[in-house]
Amino acid sequence: MKRSPMLKSLGLVFAFALVAASCGDDGASVREVGSDSSSSGSSSGSGSGSASSSAPASASGSSSSSASSSAPSSDAEVTDDASSGDGGYDYASNVDNHRLLVLDMCDMNDLLGAETIDFEAVADIYNNGSNAEKSDGSFRTLGGFASAEGKKHAHDTYYGTPGSLNVFITSALEGTGMFAGESDAVRKQGIQKGMQNQALVAYAVHELNSALVKAEDGDFEGAVHNWDEGWAFYHGANGACGPYGTANKRGGNYGTLGADGETATANEAILGAMIAGRDALLRGNAGGAKSAAALVKRAVVITYSQAVMRYASKVASDLEAGDTAKARIHQAEGYAFWRVLEPEIGALGEEFQPTLDTLNSAYQLNNDPGTGASVNDIQNSLYPLWAILQIGSDDIGTLQ
Repeated sequence: MKRSPMLKSLGLVFAFALVAASCGDDGASVREVGSDSSSSGSSSGSGSGSASSSAPASASGSSSSSASSSAPSSDAEVTDDASSGDGGYDYASNVDNHRLLVLDMCDMNDLLGAETIDFEAVADIYNNGSNAEKSDGSFRTLGGFASAEGKKHAHDTYYGTPGSLNVFITSALEGTGMFAGESDAVRKQGIQKGMQNQALVAYAVHELNSALVKAEDGDFEGAVHNWDEGWAFYHGANGACGPYGTANKRGGNYGTLGADGETATANEAILGAMIAGRDALLRGNAGGAKSAAALVKRAVVITYSQAVMRYASKVASDLEAGDTAKARIHQAEGYAFWRVLEPEIGALGEEFQPTLDTLNSAYQLNNDPGTGASVNDIQNSLYPLWAILQIGSDDIGTLQ
C-alpha cells in the first residue's frame, strides 16, 4: 500500500539522524526564559544579524514566540558564557558545557586550514576535546558524538557499520578505508564537512527527537533541556563553525538570505521553530514541539539539498577547466554533505531508491568525479523529497 505524502513526511521527521534516547546530562532544571538567569539572545559567534522569532512564510506555518528575539550584532564575539544566549535563542536550561563543543570544530578548522595539515593534532582534538570541559574534568568530544556510544545512529542502520559516522571521519583522519590513497585536501573535506555537518546535524536532531519522546512521557523539564541542547549543537558558542554556518554559506550561494543579507532563510526558519518548540514545551504542549521539530528538519533538507547540487556543479566546472584534482576535492566535499541526507532518504522506502542511486553515482569515492549523475539529474532526483516536505523553488533558490 502506498503511503500518503503526509505519512512520508512524518516518516522523514522521525527517521532523521538518531533514534531518540536520553542523554543523562545535568542541567535539566528549567529557568525562566528572558530572566537574568536565562539569556537575552544578544550574542552570537556567527555574526548573524537575523533572529526572527517566526519562520518565514515559505516554512509552512512556523509558530511565533513570546521570547526575546533581539538580533545579535554583526561584530558579536564568541563568549564562554551562555547568559546572553546564542544567535537569538534563549536557553531555558543549563547547557553551558554543550554549547562549547562547537569551539572544538573551530580549533580543528584552524588546523585543517594550514598549508601542511597536522592530522595528529586534528585527531587529538577530535578524540580528546579541547573546550567543553565537564565538571569532573573530562571533556565532551566530537569523536564521542560521532561514535555515539549507547545511542543508535540512523547511519549505523543504513551503512551497516556501528559508529559509522566515526568510521567515516576516522578514515579521513588516518587516510584509510574509502580515503586510502587520497590527497590531504580530499581527506580534509571528509574530516571537516563530515564532522561539522554529518555528526553535528545528527546530534542536534537527536536532541529534538529525545525532547519529543520525553514530552510524550510527560517529562517536560527534561524535554526542554534536550531541546536546548539541539540549538547548542546546531549553533552553540560560534555558529560559524557548526551546521548554522554551513546553512548561511549555502543561502549565500543560492540567493536565499534573509533581509540582513547574512542569515539563510533556512536558519531563520530553524531559529523560529526552535523558539516556538521551546515555548511549547514550557507550556506542556507536546504537539506544538512536534510541529516545530518538523519545521527544523524541513529546513535542514533545504540546506543540504543546496549543498549537494552546488558541489556537483563545482565538479563539472573543475572538469571543464581540466582540473581533476580539484574535482576530486569537491566530490569528497559533496559526498560529506550528501551523507547528511542519505540515510534519511533511504528510510523513506524503495520508491526513493532512484534518488539514492543518482546521488551515490555522483559522490561515492569509488567513482571518478564526473562519471556519475549531472547537476540536473541530482536536482530532478530530489523533487519527490521536496514535494512531500512542501519545499518549493523559492525555498531552494538559484545557484548564483
